Amino acid sequence: MTEVNIKYIQTEFELVINERFSSGITGIFGPSGSGKTTLLKSIAGLIKPSEGNILVNDEVVFDKDKTDLAPGKRKIGYVFQEGRLFPHMSVEKNLRYGMKNSSGQSIGFDEVVDLLDLRNILDRKPNRISGGERQRTALGRALLSNPDLLLLDEPFSAVDVMLRDQIIPFILNIRETTSIPIMVVSHDLPDLLKLTSTLFLIKNGRSIGHGNYYELLKNQEVSDFLGSNPLINAIDMQIKDISEEKEIMQLVKEVKGREVIIKCKTALKGKETGNSIRIFLHADHIALSSGPLEQVSIQNQLKGVVTDLIHRESSVLCMIDAGVKLAVEITSDSQERMKIKPGSNVCCLFKSVAIDIIG
Repeated sequence: MTEVNIKYIQTEFELVINERFSSGITGIFGPSGSGKTTLLKSIAGLIKPSEGNILVNDEVVFDKDKTDLAPGKRKIGYVFQEGRLFPHMSVEKNLRYGMKNSSGQSIGFDEVVDLLDLRNILDRKPNRISGGERQRTALGRALLSNPDLLLLDEPFSAVDVMLRDQIIPFILNIRETTSIPIMVVSHDLPDLLKLTSTLFLIKNGRSIGHGNYYELLKNQEVSDFLGSNPLINAIDMQIKDISEEKEIMQLVKEVKGREVIIKCKTALKGKETGNSIRIFLHADHIALSSGPLEQVSIQNQLKGVVTDLIHRESSVLCMIDAGVKLAVEITSDSQERMKIKPGSNVCCLFKSVAIDIIG
């Protein structure tokens, strides 16, 4: 548990945060200049708040006029957006530098190297490895400092989209393997949703929402704040069956004794029956009908019930319980024409090729 109750006052900016951040991964989202990095730097001890207190793992690391632990004493791993590796050191020496001031190791050097797939580049210097490999090395160095909390400041901004999708599974593996709480800052909502459904939303130095993504969407202010950002459904599933001939995976999620089945067309390399997988589906890539359709090429048709409607300019966000929670964006005209309202029975239609995956 990380508790932050601070004010950070500058001439033209004021950050006011009174929040508790639980274990797991928390995505911190907001526009540039909203205070995301200021929050992380305050927790890490890189800047000093004007007033308040900060607790990490129940230990007071900052209390105005009483306690202000140096960054190296706070047991916090910090990964900057550009990695900040030592250019004259090899990957191995950069990693071992993280162990320099740590007291005891909850995770060993070899475990980190294997977890982040760094063994083949240990002897290389940062200018001889890719952007994704540099970020993974920075993650490894932070892990080897034996932190109680891991802070990632825009970890995807310095790499392209393809490399981002390569880094995300490693962050998920870190959480599953070590149970270290992680706070991730990004101005890219889809990237955060690929990591977690727990979001902290910040605007002009103030929180405007903190909690589960689907619950936050029900708030009109939050929906307006997200504006033109692509809204994505993230669902954790398991591979039930693989058809190599058709390059189709059948995925399953058991919910209250019910099996939710989704078919996904994707590259099958490295995929095996029983593997856990996280899928992503854009809210505007789902169509609605009043019931299942026959003689149609769309393979996924999930029956569900509309639980909420959120109006967004010319569109409507339909929150649907289809065994899994789905946010579906349709036009206002379609909502009126189909007479969709809370309690309406609908069928969610989406193509197998519309699904992105991590895992």
